[in-house]
Amino acid sequence: MNTKFQKLKDQLQSLEKEDKFVGSSAYKHRNTLLELGSSTPTWLKMTLFGAFLLSFILYMGSQIFNVNAVDINTVESVQSWVDQPDEELLAGMSSWMEEMGYGNLSQQDLVELRQQGVMATFVSRIRDLGHENLTLDEAVRLQQNDVSATFATMMQELGYSLTVNDLIELRQHNVTAYYTSNLHDLGYTDITTEELIRLKDTGVEIAEVKQLMSDNSTKPTVSELIRHHISNQ
Repeated sequence: MNTKFQKLKDQLQSLEKEDKFVGSSAYKHRNTLLELGSSTPTWLKMTLFGAFLLSFILYMGSQIFNVNAVDINTVESVQSWVDQPDEELLAGMSSWMEEMGYGNLSQQDLVELRQQGVMATFVSRIRDLGHENLTLDEAVRLQQNDVSATFATMMQELGYSLTVNDLIELRQHNVTAYYTSNLHDLGYTDITTEELIRLKDTGVEIAEVKQLMSDNSTKPTVSELIRHHISNQ
């Protein structure tokens, strides 16, 4: 048998013996503790438990105060570092934005746009909907008002030709493509953006429209829907 292999085998056997010895000792120690525990008076058990509980409370309190003492500026610096996008990602965004006609944006410009939620993909999708002259300020305003590219796309598919300001106004009044689509499915295919806003501002829900249509066996006008909702508040 190879000397090196034999040495390794001996070491393994030695470790196994040590492990068995430790396990045996621990088992004996455990049994001793159990025997002592069974004969310990109740008052002593309660005292020991109280001491343990007090120590735990003091320990947790010290941990909380230590956390509160952390320099806030340090936390913000770390957060800022984590939020920094990858250099390669910024380079790709810069090339795409330049290709779309937005000039050679600085790294700081790109970082600020991304912090506002404006990505090259978003700008490209909005431009594809017919907004070729979209400015970066308009792109930021769209994101600030929760106008997603999906919302803009779906509203266009529903037959609406909307400006950037129209899209922003609709979202400011909580009009969604889902709400609009449901109204179209109920026969309101010619409903205007102004009527959508009026319905949303009044609080008219789709279930309410369905119920009223079912009760009257007719399609109420937008004004009738609004009056009905107000009268039943």
